[in-house]
Amino acid sequence: MVEIADVFVFMLILTRMVGLFLYVPFFAHDAIPLIAKAGFSVAFAIIVFPLVDINVAMPSSLWVLAIWMAKEIAVGLAMGFAVRMLFFVLDFAAYILTVEIGLTPGAEFDPSSARGAGPLSSMMYFLGMMVLLLTGGEYNVFRAFISSYEVSPVGYMVENGYALEFLVEQTAGVFKVGILMAAPVIAVNFLVNLVFAVLGKVVPKLNVFILSFSVRILAGTAIFSFSSLMIVSYILRYTEKLPEMMMRFIMFRPAF
Repeated sequence: MVEIADVFVFMLILTRMVGLFLYVPFFAHDAIPLIAKAGFSVAFAIIVFPLVDINVAMPSSLWVLAIWMAKEIAVGLAMGFAVRMLFFVLDFAAYILTVEIGLTPGAEFDPSSARGAGPLSSMMYFLGMMVLLLTGGEYNVFRAFISSYEVSPVGYMVENGYALEFLVEQTAGVFKVGILMAAPVIAVNFLVNLVFAVLGKVVPKLNVFILSFSVRILAGTAIFSFSSLMIVSYILRYTEKLPEMMMRFIMFRPAF
């Protein structure tokens, strides 16, 4: 017989799961129907329910219940944001690469982000998704979700200044890593522009703009192909430390 306490615990697990699925790239994409997202949330909550040990008293009022559910959604969103940080880095790097290589005119409308997205943005997104799934990233997310009840128990409310500090640090890291990923192409593009600037002075009749545009695309694409191994290496390292990243986003104290 199903008890009210079990239903209450299941609802709290489902609430945290919904928060996670709102941000995790596997399920947060707009191409996935809302009913499918709800079904996935319920299915995974059913799987998690017997795996976690939650002993919590029933809330004394509806206000307490609302606060607890809001906290559970916030925890799920924070963990999902940790996963999404990888794709923020890839998207920022793809934007820089698109501008430097000269592929901006080929940008298309991306319905998932409601903005223009170049071909490299889509390629980097699917590259990150492919590496993440092939290396067991979804398992790491699932494992971190179960462990989150040890780091952030149900009903445990406290100011989380450490997670906020870590968020600021990681946000700054998005720009740093994104620029490092695009650095080889930026350097080559600078040399190409320098060479054609000199050629424009030496050979005034040379159509520098059209010629340099073609060379930029060719050289930039070639360098990007070679540097893609560095990008894959970063994705692999991030996937390995994904559970730790998710925990640090919701941790109420430093890990050291």
